[in-house]
Amino acid sequence: MIENKHAKYAPFENNFLSVTFDKQRGSIAFLGIESGGRDRDKHASYNLLIPSYGAQAGIFKKSLPVSCEINDDTIAFTSKEGNRVSYEITGTHTFKAVLQDPSKNDIFTTRLSVKTAPPTIWTKNQPKRLKSQNPLTIHKSKFELPLTIHFPDFGRLKITASSDEVYCVEELQMSRDFTGIELGGKNFSHNHNRIHGLHYGSSFLTFKSKNPLKVVELSFEVLDECYPPLPDERDERFNGLKRNWINSFAMNRELFDMGDNIYFHGTGHLAIHMKSDMLQIVDENDEQFKMVRRVFERQVERTFKRCQAHDGEVSVNFFDKEKERGFGCAVDSTPGAIISLTGISSWNLPFAKRLLPYAIKAADYLMSRDVDGDGIFESPYPGDYMFQPAEFGLQTNWWDNFAFGHKDIYFNYLCHRAIRELCELMERLNMENEARKYRAQLEKFDKSFFDTFYNKETGLMAGWISKNGNVHDYAFTFAVSMGINEGLIPADKGREMIKKLLAIMKKAGYGDLRFGIPGNARPVAQEDTIYWPCMSDWGRYENGGLNGMNGFHFLTAMYNVGLDKEADKILFAIINTYEKEMTHSGLMPGYCQSVDWRTKEGVRCGYNYLADNYYFLLSTYAGKYKMKHPAIVR
Repeated sequence: MIENKHAKYAPFENNFLSVTFDKQRGSIAFLGIESGGRDRDKHASYNLLIPSYGAQAGIFKKSLPVSCEINDDTIAFTSKEGNRVSYEITGTHTFKAVLQDPSKNDIFTTRLSVKTAPPTIWTKNQPKRLKSQNPLTIHKSKFELPLTIHFPDFGRLKITASSDEVYCVEELQMSRDFTGIELGGKNFSHNHNRIHGLHYGSSFLTFKSKNPLKVVELSFEVLDECYPPLPDERDERFNGLKRNWINSFAMNRELFDMGDNIYFHGTGHLAIHMKSDMLQIVDENDEQFKMVRRVFERQVERTFKRCQAHDGEVSVNFFDKEKERGFGCAVDSTPGAIISLTGISSWNLPFAKRLLPYAIKAADYLMSRDVDGDGIFESPYPGDYMFQPAEFGLQTNWWDNFAFGHKDIYFNYLCHRAIRELCELMERLNMENEARKYRAQLEKFDKSFFDTFYNKETGLMAGWISKNGNVHDYAFTFAVSMGINEGLIPADKGREMIKKLLAIMKKAGYGDLRFGIPGNARPVAQEDTIYWPCMSDWGRYENGGLNGMNGFHFLTAMYNVGLDKEADKILFAIINTYEKEMTHSGLMPGYCQSVDWRTKEGVRCGYNYLADNYYFLLSTYAGKYKMKHPAIVR
């Protein structure tokens, strides 16, 4: 029931929905949703709307209502011209707005809070981009209805209209109050020093109609949480997984694809394969997963067709340019593109078959990177020290704070997996003969791998061996765990290494690892990392900071070597953190403010908001529940 105890406001609240109506302005002043029906205080105290604007019918854009009537679950407002707007609570998850004689241009307007990241809007068909004259506008698009707004950390709100004449225009505007260090596409400096206000923006939604309407209803429904089915749905330890799984798929407004975050698009980027891994495990009955998969397919097709050089390398820096060999961005992106396509084959084999020639071309490029013929793929970067001049740009993989190069273990793990999965796909398509040369390369790789990267001095796997022959080993957790998961390190040897890494982390004071898994458990030498104290000091960001992405590799490896009890303890500690705290912090105005990276004490030291942070959730299925998944070889 809508309360009528206050002179100005009329609130309604339950475990899924919190709405407050402004009786004087005829608007919705407060909106909070909770798709899981949990954490009532959070959704009842956090406004998803800009307080001074909220959501309002177009007829009250310039004038206030002259009357307000409240009757149980309905509140109605009338304009001086006699137009009427009524809001009705129709269920625990739903309410609707009934508008009589609405304005054609502005049936209903909603201004979403700057702090909502901004949210991702999903529709069945790709939105149409529009031009805007407003210099503050980052992006403007036209959406068909119904649409679903995903608010990270809160849930999903579906909006439908009673008439197919109604559509929605979103104008994403940067806030005048929040400008900061640019991390988006307008900055080409490795110091990220251009000032541009992309980090905080507000999403302005305007519902319009093609023709005048006499009456129109807008219905609002809080959808359930979006995650793959769990063996025990009632286990509250998985609440953080239920809340955050869909956070991995925040969409870039300009290209309508999914990158590290909402401003870094994923086309030809180094983390693209993580989306593919997570999209192989979905709730097949949830319409949003179907939309996400379509977007991802379009993204992978664009990656191959517009980001692949003539020699087969895939890089974001080839996007829409002449595809001559030149400045590559990240060695990960070529094997990542192959893995993405083979992942799509699990739900759309005809699509994967159509793009297979591009993946084969990319695999041939990787084969060419075995420069010395020992089976190991050499990165084109020397790796002797950070920012070392190289023919094709700077050395980098996902761990781009470090001087990974030459014999780079992270790059090699992805190459091995990419070629392995490509062979499996080709063999499914009766292309055994074509797959033989790739199988031969894998056999050569398998014979050389352990002896190449095993460091007898530490008993661990080295991160990279630079061109000058130096071994760079900083107790990289992924250097061990990815090898276990890929079947390249024997389980008994892997178990020994995992225990050693756990002991190192315990001695370093990492505690229960509730904020994630560090990439390296020992400090990286100055010559092997950037010099920027807030981003390179020991224990901060990639140099020992805690992150969720790496949790997938490490936790799954723990399960693979039989350390289930220890892995459960860490997994549920991280999931509990993600349930109780805001983990999708938006694009912060400056470095070291985002929660995607934490110090061992839990202090923010993040570079940005990384959607990769949620990758660890996949270890629940591939690790704990021993689900057969291409990312795991046993």
